[in-house]
Amino acid sequence: MSSDNFFYRLEGGFTKLGSIGLVADGLRMDNEFAGTITDGALAGAQMTGIDFFRIRADGVGVVDAREMIHYKDEVIAVHVTGYVLPPADMEFPSLAALTAPDFTWPDAAFTIEALATFETAAAEFGHLNSMAVVHTGRANMATGELTVVAHRILQSQGEMIRV
Repeated sequence: MSSDNFFYRLEGGFTKLGSIGLVADGLRMDNEFAGTITDGALAGAQMTGIDFFRIRADGVGVVDAREMIHYKDEVIAVHVTGYVLPPADMEFPSLAALTAPDFTWPDAAFTIEALATFETAAAEFGHLNSMAVVHTGRANMATGELTVVAHRILQSQGEMIRV
């Protein structure tokens, strides 16, 4: 994507990994996270959130996250949906192994590919209510590290970005 469409960079981490257990279509988790937007629009803002995460049998994580960005005196809600992919060379553990009491996450960077939309009552940020961004980045369940880079999908009204 074009660097002209860079929106922000988030540096943060997981504050709590919560396993719900095996459900019909994978391992269900509620993972809490927090971080700081370190660059771009909203730099300096604090973000908190929870991902109602599910890991499929093929090792792909399904993201369904709700976030809150706190910027100055304003709050912006974010809804993120997408995928977290294990490293291509990783032999992903079985879902049953993930629920074993002695299981520890491998120290590996999983790739994030997601879409985010915004909602806010803040007049200053009203334009976000009709904006979608692509989230790419890395998540490491072992170290808790989380890095997300957001890029706008549209360069201007109706003009698509070439990927």
